[in-house]
Amino acid sequence: MLKYLLLLFLPAVSAGQIKLDHKISLFRDRAAIAAPVMLTKMNEQVWKLKYGAMPQPELAISDSAAEINLLGERTEQPCSESQLAQYKDFRIANLKKTRKDITVIDQGIKEVSGKKIGFLKFMSQAADSRIFNYYFFTVVDNKIMMFTFNCMEKHRKVWEKTADAIAESLRVK
Repeated sequence: MLKYLLLLFLPAVSAGQIKLDHKISLFRDRAAIAAPVMLTKMNEQVWKLKYGAMPQPELAISDSAAEINLLGERTEQPCSESQLAQYKDFRIANLKKTRKDITVIDQGIKEVSGKKIGFLKFMSQAADSRIFNYYFFTVVDNKIMMFTFNCMEKHRKVWEKTADAIAESLRVK
């Protein structure tokens, strides 16, 4: 019996990563990203509870417990690919200046499908738990396209590899 249960579970999780089985088209088809189907559109009530009066971005998905979140928006911040490292450094400096509770885990610039993507991973403190944050961003039409993944620290071990795969699934048209 246990053998059959394991066979049912294996397709959803592979090598510590949750399957990216939902393709999402964004920003008038200028970009696409893949995410687990278990992350669904965040309703207005959950959004307000988590983020207050902030305007909800085009992409705002979460698990049913609202403990795992992925947000995405195209900003008005001008930038070129050659400035991505500067933008990343600016984000880090701004976070450290405004939040004394953050610990940077990793940061850098990588290439995904021929497109440079900046990223920043850090831990922060919420009211009742530590939060794993993963910012990743690229340039589209000379503007920053920004994504934010976050989850409670207790989920990091499973979700960090999945967040890496989500970032690497980003395609810009």
